[in-house]
Amino acid sequence: MERAPLTDEDAALRLDETLRTWATQWQANSFVGDIEHQPLPDDRGHHHWLVRLKGEERDVITLWLSLRQRTVFAETEVMPAPEDRREELFKYLLTKNHELRELHLAIGPEEGIYLVAQIPFSELTVERIDELVGATVHYVDEIFPTAMSMGLASVYRRRKAR
Repeated sequence: MERAPLTDEDAALRLDETLRTWATQWQANSFVGDIEHQPLPDDRGHHHWLVRLKGEERDVITLWLSLRQRTVFAETEVMPAPEDRREELFKYLLTKNHELRELHLAIGPEEGIYLVAQIPFSELTVERIDELVGATVHYVDEIFPTAMSMGLASVYRRRKAR
């Protein structure tokens, strides 16, 4: 098995440039909001970006990208930790996980439900970012209402069709 090559000191600059090139293509469309970049690495040496996207079921979908040693880790919260019908919700999410492409569902910090992916840095082109973002928005919009209705029914009310 061949491993992805290690990133170099210019990797963060190249990823930032690729993200900005991608965002420029969507600038006329209100689909993409802000892109924020933390210019200095964290204590583990990871650089981070936050990409705000507009969804249908959720007004704002936040996609976090972290440049790691060999990969870019992507994650977005689908919903906070469920309070109700956990077993039924987890069965739904595991079944849904089987259908997903590019991303997969995971239990993340504080037991929230996340969509996550790890992409080799060398594969993160403008086209691949477009696929990742498109899948993120599609899956959040698809999964969010059902998951919230099951896991947080007392606080979630589905939006009326626009």
